[in-house]
Amino acid sequence: MLNKKAQQYIALEHYDIQDCQNHQDLAEKLDTIIAGQELLQQDFASVSVSMMNSLNTLIPKELFKEENARDILVFNQALLQNEDESHDWLASIKAYNSYVIPEELQRCFIKHFPNLSWIHHSSIFIESLMRQYKFQEGKKIYLSIQDKHFDLAVLNGKQLSFYNSFHFKATEDLIYYLLFTCEQLGLNPDQIPLIIAGELEKESNVYKLIYRYIRNVSFIDRNPNYQYSFVFDDLKAHYYYKLLNQHLCVS
Repeated sequence: MLNKKAQQYIALEHYDIQDCQNHQDLAEKLDTIIAGQELLQQDFASVSVSMMNSLNTLIPKELFKEENARDILVFNQALLQNEDESHDWLASIKAYNSYVIPEELQRCFIKHFPNLSWIHHSSIFIESLMRQYKFQEGKKIYLSIQDKHFDLAVLNGKQLSFYNSFHFKATEDLIYYLLFTCEQLGLNPDQIPLIIAGELEKESNVYKLIYRYIRNVSFIDRNPNYQYSFVFDDLKAHYYYKLLNQHLCVS
């Protein structure tokens, strides 16, 4: 929860939702959480929801036409008949991010927050990196990891040269995708800096295996343009990076 006037984050709640077989199951559990959480019953100035899945495609501005956006997305992703295309404008890279919002989730959130805004999680990741590191020099890899999903972005100076998202079952899968990306882009794992965001502990097996192959590893810092209340004191600075930068990407 962000106090926009004070530019301060004042609250954060995390729920680990398990055993969802489909979007309807997830929507029902979310509905129960929202209805029962007093913190979410306030009259908010604005509400935004980020959609986290891999059903998205980046489309350069020159190639994007709104009437053909779904056709372009279908070319890269398997969609259901009842799924409509939505998109975000990424000013930093002059491109649109096309994706879908499952109708079950759409109905669930609109029921509680009629004027909400949607944004894809990859839009937040890309835009946040491009703003926070627009003065950096050289090439760097940025990895954002949540559960069994991770995003990879490579910045060359202030230019985005690569972005992709992956699902993985075993830690070795993550390392494979990471090293394969380095190989394809001609990046030396012994030299390229890797900056990690997301819910990853330094003591975890995932981090230890990453460090075995990538020697220059660090964690991302919080956006310095915001203040963070005491409730964030016990939370590692690289946790929830995309969530805490979401406001930057919502008009």
